[in-house]
Amino acid sequence: MKTKITLSKDFCDMEAVKYIAFRHGTTPEKVLEHYFVQCGIIESSDNDDYTLTPNEIALFRDLGVQPTIIEIQ
Repeated sequence: MKTKITLSKDFCDMEAVKYIAFRHGTTPEKVLEHYFVQCGIIESSDNDDYTLTPNEIALFRDLGVQPTIIEIQ
């Protein structure tokens, strides 16, 4: 079964997301993917060597990126 997580491109353009990505030396798209990996929603496709802090995870949730919103096709 494949899962599809649909997010608006606007999430990648948010300054907070860009800042978190910059802090971890990655792109906004990759840091959002890592968020879902760290929340246990998807399996990692990369060997990321960082962990999002509880504050970063809370920020993503406050922005409306909820790991429970998944579209299954």
